[in-house]
Amino acid sequence: MKRKVLIVLGSVLIVAAVAGSIWWQRASTARHQVAALLPRPPDTSSMPEVFRNRLAATEARAHSLWHAREGIAELSRLYHANGFIAEAVRCYEGLEQLEPDEPRWPHLHATILAGYGDIDPALALWRKVIRLAPQYLPAHLRLGDALLKSNQPKEAAAAYEAALKIESNNAYARLGLARLDLEASRWDAARQRLEQVVNQTNYELGYDLIVSLYERLGLTQQATAIRARAKASGAYRDAADPWLDGLLDDCLEPYRLSLAAGTMRDPKVALALLRRAVEVAPEDVSVCFQLGTFLQAQGQLDDARAELERCTVLAPEFADGWANLSTVLLKQGQATAANRALMEGLKKCPQSPGLHLMMARQNQQNGRVAEAIAEYQQSIRLRPNEADAYVELANLYLMSNREADAITVVKMALEAEPGHPMALGILAYYAISTKNEAEASRWIARVRNQPRIQGEQLSRLLSAYQAQFGHQP
Repeated sequence: MKRKVLIVLGSVLIVAAVAGSIWWQRASTARHQVAALLPRPPDTSSMPEVFRNRLAATEARAHSLWHAREGIAELSRLYHANGFIAEAVRCYEGLEQLEPDEPRWPHLHATILAGYGDIDPALALWRKVIRLAPQYLPAHLRLGDALLKSNQPKEAAAAYEAALKIESNNAYARLGLARLDLEASRWDAARQRLEQVVNQTNYELGYDLIVSLYERLGLTQQATAIRARAKASGAYRDAADPWLDGLLDDCLEPYRLSLAAGTMRDPKVALALLRRAVEVAPEDVSVCFQLGTFLQAQGQLDDARAELERCTVLAPEFADGWANLSTVLLKQGQATAANRALMEGLKKCPQSPGLHLMMARQNQQNGRVAEAIAEYQQSIRLRPNEADAYVELANLYLMSNREADAITVVKMALEAEPGHPMALGILAYYAISTKNEAEASRWIARVRNQPRIQGEQLSRLLSAYQAQFGHQP
């Protein structure tokens, strides 16, 4: 009996050993297969320590037997979010093999390819995404944009129309169709779509296109009116894309965080990104300054002051840190401290035109005219290609009954910045006040052709002209 038990036990151990060997061989094979999908670790010596630590832990998970897929997915986000693009692409290619039915990987992969102008493979990936996730709106929009760039108008229109079936009033899809109308010279259709887009987005989208279209159609008045009242955002904003936008949660690179913060509509999100940038790079004066000025704009003056004071410690030669610190202190009612910060800034940054301009304004406000003039002149010497100091000096000359000096300086302002609104306004008013009708008419004509002139300013000029000469120019 005992011998039979030993035989059975031995058989079980042999079977277990064989199974264990098979399992080990398969596990080893799986590990090698996963390792083959991973990129080589890049040089991260310039990255913050928190990123390097996170990357090391994630790479360990990606090489583990039990958490390889999760590790590779996290690696892809970490690489993509922090600018390691080749490594991110390698991860996405591996994930597309491991999870062929997951649409996120080809979508994120395609955004990289399209960003580098590799349109054809990006198109193939987005078509796959739409097959896997037909209701994911950003994929349709990005497919449409890529098709438009690759000169496939019919296919692009179909992609935008598909987007509108998912969201009937989507401004980005309408904008894409308007661009197609413009390329095909369908002016009326383009106008109708663009007017919908600019009204829907308050001119955040379509601003430049509709102005150009109005000018092409000879609708100069409408184009001028839009320029006068609407401000272009300065940069095109992509449509919301949760899969792509979610990468920001894994961003630990301060410059990328600061750029992203600058594009955020939600100030809470922007503030969180800037605080993370400062947290990962506390010695980086640029992100510290951006956080300080952001807090200043939001009216959080105590926090803004703390960040700007830190800027002056990190980089005493950084003039903007001193200037903004002085401004915040003044807003807090601490005039003495504000003046002290301004004086200290000038001591550390004697070649700063901005700080000299601030000192000029302060001297003027306190009635120290000679000192103000000297500071304005110094600011002009240090930065002769910007008009503000010229114009403010000219106004001070006018208040001091030095009209000839004022006109000379204003003309210098126009040489520095042709079309500067305040400079044009001063010259027009001066010509009206001195009853020089020909000069007044000439300057008002230039005012009318300057889109930056506010309607109220033009109205005041025209009223003054009417009162002086008895008719409109």
